[in-house]
This record gives sequence, structure tokens and C-alpha cells, in this order.
Amino acid sequence: MNRPPPREIFRRATARIYCFADSPELCRRLLAAGAQVIQLRHKTASDAEFRDLALRMQELVRAREDALLIVNDRVNIALAIGADGVHVGQRDLDASEVVRRAPPGMVIGVSARTPEEARRAEAAGATYVGAGSVFPTATKADARVIGLEGLRRVVAAVRLPVVAIGGITQATVREVLAAGARLCAVISAVNQAPDPAEALRRLLAACAELPGDQGDERGRGGGQEGGVADREGGQGGRPAAGA
Repeated sequence: MNRPPPREIFRRATARIYCFADSPELCRRLLAAGAQVIQLRHKTASDAEFRDLALRMQELVRAREDALLIVNDRVNIALAIGADGVHVGQRDLDASEVVRRAPPGMVIGVSARTPEEARRAEAAGATYVGAGSVFPTATKADARVIGLEGLRRVVAAVRLPVVAIGGITQATVREVLAAGARLCAVISAVNQAPDPAEALRRLLAACAELPGDQGDERGRGGGQEGGVADREGGQGGRPAAGA
């Protein structure tokens, strides 16, 4: 199978829901339901356990030409296993350092609650920014809610694709995408549903007819294709949300 580079797979993704999994079985079920971007997020696993999970899930994802596995936070593990991507928060390793260490084509996501944080991520060379929390969320009770207006401000501030996150459900997914998000990152509404695969199918159906161009044209001029790394010649031509 001639698999495209991860950043190209991310750019081409048509499924508008960014998923999360903490086990190979859930990963398998979400892929079967139509997931194309899955983040491995497991806050309590040891590094050894996390690495094992990442390798097993990566094998499942790479059996497909149109799916990606993004590793949450653990940059060293993501780099060691050659993951498709990595996502870091504002309190994690600096985005510019992640970009410097990442191989060509790797997807790099950075959390950004404000336009200023989003612009810094773009300048550092991120592939996308994760903006939120859009709504209150039980997954992160202390998350600062930015609302739809805050999301719009982040979208307007950068040329990168924006992944919205935080309390998004089937009832709100369309308005979040209409606010300019390229993807919606959803944890609770999928992972805590009685049937996560069916919940994902319903979310995908709810946003299937919406335009998907946010970040496509805008992103071609930004991120690792046109950001600091390219201008400085360090990693030119290279292409990384919690809810």
C-alpha cells in the first residue's frame, strides 16, 4: 500500500470528527465506523504501557490509507515509534521544539485557547491548532470555556486548520463547524455512549453535508509549509485536542 504522508492524510480527511481512543479495541471500532483521525489519550498509563498501546493502535491505523494516529503529549514516544502525529498543550514541550525534532511529514497539533496562542503555534510550525473548550465539558471540569465566539476568533487569527474541542455533541456539532472549525474533537459523546461506533456514525452523518474547506486553502500558506521552519530552512517542506 502506497500510504500518503501523514500531513497529507490529515489535509485530505473528509470525516469531520476527531476521535480519541485508549485501547486497540476502541480504535478498531472507531475506524470501522468511519474515523480518520484518532488520538491516543491515556493520562494514567506508564510510558511502557503507553508505548505498547501506541504500537498496537498504530498497526490498526496504518492498515488504512486514509487514517492517522495522533499521540497525545508524549513527544518522546511519538518520535520513537514514528507516529503519524503528536498533540501538545500549552504546558507541554514548546511547539517550536517539537517541530524541530519531528521528522518530515509528521502532523503536529497544539492547543490554543486564544488568538495569540494560535498565532504562536502557527509561527512555530504547527499543522493544526486545537481550540477550546467550546462548551463546558465533564472530561475537563476546570477547562476555560471560550464559546463559539472565542472559537471564531481563533479561526480568524490563523491560516491553519482549527480543531474545536470541548463539550461538543450531536446537537451542537453543526454550529461548531459553521463557526469555522475544520474538525470537531469529541470524547464524551462518543466514548461514553453505550455504542461508541454508532455514536460516531451519527455525528459523522450530522456534519456530512457541511462545507469542509476551513483550513484547506488557508492552511496551505501556513504551518510547516510556510512557517518558521520553512523560512529558516531548518525543516522546510515538512508538514500533530482533548473534550
